Amino acid sequence: MAKKKKMREKHVPMRMCIVTRERKPKLGLMRLVNVNGKVKVDPKGKERGRGANICMEEDVFDEAVRKHLIEKALKLEKKLTEEEVKKLRKEFLDAIERRKFRKGSKPVVIKVDKEKWRKIIKKE
Repeated sequence: MAKKKKMREKHVPMRMCIVTRERKPKLGLMRLVNVNGKVKVDPKGKERGRGANICMEEDVFDEAVRKHLIEKALKLEKKLTEEEVKKLRKEFLDAIERRKFRKGSKPVVIKVDKEKWRKIIKKE
């Protein structure tokens, strides 16, 4: 008789938040990347450069900025300016919204009735 093979559990990469120090799955955190001295949000987690992971909560991001944890984790030579922080905060919040709206890497499909679609087309 042939043996039944057990389904192996898929490996889930774990990362640590630089603020809360909690270990969470990689997709449960947002990645910030230092690319040539500029900090930007990396929602897909594949950008080249030194990265740091942070929980996807607004207050956690604010604490990271207040304690200068982003600069420390990314080994920046100088502190982030207020303008850079505002830009980074906006990118961070936008990336969180996109990730919540679009689970995983699957394309978003929006279903519309043919009648509604024709009305939309006619208006244009």
